[in-house]
Amino acid sequence: MVNLLVLAAEGGGHAGNGFILPHDFNEVIWGSSAFIVVAALLIWKGGPAIRNLWNGRIERLSNELSEAATARMEAEAALADVEGRIANADQERARIRSEAHQTAAALAEQIAARAEADAAELRARVAADAEASKAQAAADLKAELAELVVGAAEAVVARNLDGQTQAELVERYITSLRSSGVSAR
Repeated sequence: MVNLLVLAAEGGGHAGNGFILPHDFNEVIWGSSAFIVVAALLIWKGGPAIRNLWNGRIERLSNELSEAATARMEAEAALADVEGRIANADQERARIRSEAHQTAAALAEQIAARAEADAAELRARVAADAEASKAQAAADLKAELAELVVGAAEAVVARNLDGQTQAELVERYITSLRSSGVSAR
């Protein structure tokens, strides 16, 4: 091998290659036939594999495109649903506010009616208590006045009563008790 390099370096052995074709035409024939054989083997054995790869890629891309289209349609449907809910949210909010105002008004009316009923009941109780207090005060006053009158009458009677008048009063009292059915013992 060293000899070949030395010969090539000295300019001996083979002549140099031309610009387009090599100097030896046999090299062109053998190189071209080897290329044709390799190319034919690649086409014969690799062609179906390359076609399968190519067709698989085309199918994969078409599947991805159809999946993307399906995903887009689903996203658009979801967007329409969300937009519909947003539109319904405004209506729902207005409906809830309206119901809240109606409930608040009804509750205010109930509270006012209950307060009015409680106030009327309280007024009636206060009036009844006042009447009872008034009747009790009148009864107490009558009792006290009766005691005072009896006390004053006893004092007046004790001063003005003589022995004979006292005996007559006792006799009348005993007679009245007998006539009413009470026996004097």
